[in-house]
Amino acid sequence: MTKEKKNVIWNILGASFNAFNSLFFTIIVTRVNGLNDAGIFTYSFATACLLYNIGIYEGRTFQVTDITGKHSDSDYLYNKLFTCIIMIIVAICFTLIKGYDIYKVAIFLILNLFRCVEAFAEGVYAVIQKNGNLYKVGISLFVKALLGIIVFAIIDIITKNLILASSSLIVVNLLGLLFYDRKNLKEVKMTKTKFSWKANTNILKIGFFTFILTFLGIYLINAPRYAIDDISTNDLQTIFGIIIMPATFMGLLGQYIIQPLLTKIANFIKNTNYKELKSIIIKIISIISILGMAVFVIAYVLEVPVLHIVYGIELKPYFVPMMIIIVGSIFYSISIILSAILIAMRKTLAQAIIYGICSIAASVLSYKLVEKFAIQGASITYTVTMFTVALAFAIYLIYNMKIYKEKWKLNEDINNNSNI
Repeated sequence: MTKEKKNVIWNILGASFNAFNSLFFTIIVTRVNGLNDAGIFTYSFATACLLYNIGIYEGRTFQVTDITGKHSDSDYLYNKLFTCIIMIIVAICFTLIKGYDIYKVAIFLILNLFRCVEAFAEGVYAVIQKNGNLYKVGISLFVKALLGIIVFAIIDIITKNLILASSSLIVVNLLGLLFYDRKNLKEVKMTKTKFSWKANTNILKIGFFTFILTFLGIYLINAPRYAIDDISTNDLQTIFGIIIMPATFMGLLGQYIIQPLLTKIANFIKNTNYKELKSIIIKIISIISILGMAVFVIAYVLEVPVLHIVYGIELKPYFVPMMIIIVGSIFYSISIILSAILIAMRKTLAQAIIYGICSIAASVLSYKLVEKFAIQGASITYTVTMFTVALAFAIYLIYNMKIYKEKWKLNEDINNNSNI
């Protein structure tokens, strides 16, 4: 098997298990600990995923597509350590502001520590991926996710203690980072420099808009959760966490497609290969749209009975909100792909502005609609927001591609003239 095939296969496996571990955790907690604890867990996990974006800051996409060579790999790792510390400080402040009871605080902070370890590992993964070993990243994600689910399930079933079960995730990921990821990092060519506040500050500056757009992108998905947390019950939080799972799947499909192509896209941009870039963008969007329609049809037929069997909860009253979310998740997946391409082009400011405007609108809309229509209101908020973001990104990418085409023609004319 070629390395390219291994990269694709293991990236799919690793990304799948890592993305869907929250699904398995929710199933376990719902059946073992009940709806109330499941609501606390799903909300805390989702918020930890939001704050995780502080830990990864500019993200793996930005680091992998950095073709300037201005910053060393170790500069990025030092930066990850710094942002992970900020992530935990923000998590502590969040719990103090919200005034949660000690049990909810414990679950919240433990899950944030777990995601903090994952955030630092992303910096290591970027170095490994840049050296063409994406399959090793996939293996790491797969093994840690699988072991995490198994250990979490065993501890929770035996003790019925959600705090102990959640703590095991920190241990599993730390061991994976120290004994597997560290070994892979030593085997690749890594550029090293001493820690520099100047370099760290510069990475924070150049990655700021990428961080903002990624952070707000996750916030948009979870805006209805925060409205539910303030207005409704933990039980309803669990229901929403279950029916929004298809959005995770669609987002994952987008990652499947875009991640193995990032290096190629970055090279097309660097070498102003307009035709190849346009062709690959059209193919990616076409594939994700077809897959999205297939998911909609399958969900229409199977989702309610399947989820009832898995979770043991009657979900027929929530069929319409589920289908609304499926539609929104297709737009969500498209927006992920468009965003990754724009990040590779280093077009982040406008994305951040788009996300900022949509976040404010989503916050207002979610509180109004959740208060009036409960789960249905949450699903409408999600879908309207995702459609708006995808449309805005598509318009912005088309605009930039026109500029890029002109640049490509100019370079081609210069090359032709120099050959005469």
